[in-house]
Amino acid sequence: MTVTMLVVVSILSLGGAFGTDVGFDTTVTSPAGYYIGLLSAALALILLRVFKSPLWPMIAALGAGFGITALSYLLATDTGDGSAIFAGVPVGIIAATAMSGVFAATGVAFSVVRFREPFSSLGFVKTSGFKPYLFAVAMWIVGLSVLMFWVQALVWFGVDSLIPPDTAKQVLNEADGNIVVTIVLVGILGPMAEEIFFRGFVLPGLVKKFGIIWALVISSVVFGLFHIDLGAIVPTFALGLALGWVYLKTGSIWPAMFAHGLHNTVAVLIAKYVTIS
Repeated sequence: MTVTMLVVVSILSLGGAFGTDVGFDTTVTSPAGYYIGLLSAALALILLRVFKSPLWPMIAALGAGFGITALSYLLATDTGDGSAIFAGVPVGIIAATAMSGVFAATGVAFSVVRFREPFSSLGFVKTSGFKPYLFAVAMWIVGLSVLMFWVQALVWFGVDSLIPPDTAKQVLNEADGNIVVTIVLVGILGPMAEEIFFRGFVLPGLVKKFGIIWALVISSVVFGLFHIDLGAIVPTFALGLALGWVYLKTGSIWPAMFAHGLHNTVAVLIAKYVTIS
C-alpha cells in the first residue's frame, strides 16, 4: 500500500494534476512538483527492490499513469473558471482513473507476478446465475442506508465538515455534463481497478493474518483513507464493509465490481438528472 501511494503521488506530481480540481493555474508544476514526483518514484522503486518485488509492472503503471495525466494536462484548456478540461473531462478525473490503474497494477504485481498466483487469487472466479449479483445489490442498499443515516445525523447535529462531498455533481459540472465519459471513467474503470486492489488483493491477505472481522474493518478503513477527503471517509468505509462482505460470501470479485460500479453510476445519474433541495 505504501508503494501504491508513492506511485500515485509520483503520477499526480510529475503529471501536473495537483490542484486541477480547484484551478488550472494553481497546479503544482516545476520545480516543486517534479521534485516531489521524482522523490516518490525513487522511494517506491527502492522499496520494491529491497523487498525483492517485481519492478516492471509498477514501472509500467507509473509510466502509463504519468503519460496519460501529463498529456491530458498539457493539452487541457481553461473553461473560464480555472478548471482544466481535456476532451470534455476534468484532468482531475483522468488522473483519478490513472491512479485506479495503479491499484490494479499493485495487485497483479505482488500476487500474479511476485508469487506466481493465478488470477483467481485476485477474485477472478466465475459465478453462476444472478444470485451473487442480487446479493451484491442487497448489500449495496444496506451500505447506502447506513450512509443516508450518517448524513442525516450530521445534519441534525450540525457537523457540516463531515458531510460527504457531492463528487459526482462536481465531476459533471466540470465535465460540462458529459455523462457518457463520466460513467465510463467513474462508474466502470475506476471501480474495476479499485476492487482488484482493495477486495481482491488487500482483503484476502488481511484475512489470513487477522481473521474475517478485523480484515473487513482494516481494509475498509484503508479504502476510506485512500479517498483522502475527510467527509468521504465514513461513507467509503461503510461501502467498503458492504463490498468486502460481498466478496467474502460470493468468493468472486465480479459481484463486488458490479455493486461498486452501480454505486458510482447511480451517483452520477442522480447528479445529472435529479434536483435535490
